[in-house]
Amino acid sequence: MTTETPHNESDTMDTPFPSWVFLFLPILLIAILGFPLFFLTQTLAWLEAWLFLIAFSVNMTISYLIINKKNPRLIRNRTKMKKVGITDKTKEAAGSDKLLLPVMGIGLLLTFALVIYDYNTKWTPIIFFVEIIGLVIFNIGLTIMNIAQLQNAYASKILDINKGQKLIDTGLYAHVRHPLYFGSILWMLSLPISLGSWVSLIPAILAVIPLIIRIKYEEEMLIKGMEGYEDYKTRVKYKLIPKIY
Repeated sequence: MTTETPHNESDTMDTPFPSWVFLFLPILLIAILGFPLFFLTQTLAWLEAWLFLIAFSVNMTISYLIINKKNPRLIRNRTKMKKVGITDKTKEAAGSDKLLLPVMGIGLLLTFALVIYDYNTKWTPIIFFVEIIGLVIFNIGLTIMNIAQLQNAYASKILDINKGQKLIDTGLYAHVRHPLYFGSILWMLSLPISLGSWVSLIPAILAVIPLIIRIKYEEEMLIKGMEGYEDYKTRVKYKLIPKIY
């Protein structure tokens, strides 16, 4: 479903933010994630946590500097919290966020909590080489997610159909219908491995399950609310992994 966007609104949505804003991302990420990781383990000598925070910060900062330059509309759509394009046909499917997003959030919080507990108790440790593999996969997942965002300015965090939204069927979206979800699943599942905890995979899986369920509701919303999506679904047969699923 495509509608015309007023010229001045389009200019505002497509105006890049000042680049210096994104230089605060590493500080923000380290403050939000680093504080509990180091405070609750009472040590700054946790090498895996430092590697994780540095890799995460560098990846996100570089990615968002590029996104801001090439597709700033995406950043505005990702930060919006109010649904603006829901109709009677789509509101039931979009309403699934009320359950799925909290479950996902709880899963991620439990993942970090168990990672910290596991570090303190050495309950289910992972050898360093495997942790590095986990960190590499974590960054691959983030990169796929950010490329998908770069290619799709309408990829908001909430289930909604944005004003003037168009069907995206190029780039990664020419191969799978939900590349952003695939990237998210990769980083969610590899996060506890990169931080050295096998048992933390359990809540990480708990966070991934609602994300996979969410695909069903998102597609139901898009079929009912966006022209051409049903045809796109026929042309691009796979949801997450080409030739597999």
